[in-house]
Amino acid sequence: MTSMSNTTKNCSTIAGSYDKNGLPEDFADFAKTVFDFICFYGLGEILDPSVYGKVKRRKSEYIFCSVTFDEGYKSYYYLTDDDSIEIGDFVLVPAGKDNHEAVVEVVNIEYFSEENVPLPIEKTKRIIRKCTDEDFDPPVA
Repeated sequence: MTSMSNTTKNCSTIAGSYDKNGLPEDFADFAKTVFDFICFYGLGEILDPSVYGKVKRRKSEYIFCSVTFDEGYKSYYYLTDDDSIEIGDFVLVPAGKDNHEAVVEVVNIEYFSEENVPLPIEKTKRIIRKCTDEDFDPPVA
């Protein structure tokens, strides 16, 4: 016997056996759909909190990445539109008054609506791109 309730707090009780004679006629179709889904995506991803627990950005929100320079203790905000950037990634940013390119590590990512941004959008520098292997091992001349 199984009891279920929904958002309106109505409770239903389903009684019966969980074998071929006690299941709905279309249960085989339902089971195949669920089975195919799990086979395609894998059971791990469906139940992995790092997947379902990740906050996704709304289209109206700005992505602010906190970065640190050379194992520094102070972090700085940079803007990006790249949803693939993750904490721990190294990115290329304009730094200093002369905007020279620097490799920095992303230490935090936050999403803000326009009215809640921590810095004025027009004064916040933008991440140039994620770093590639060439950024760490430049070609030898």
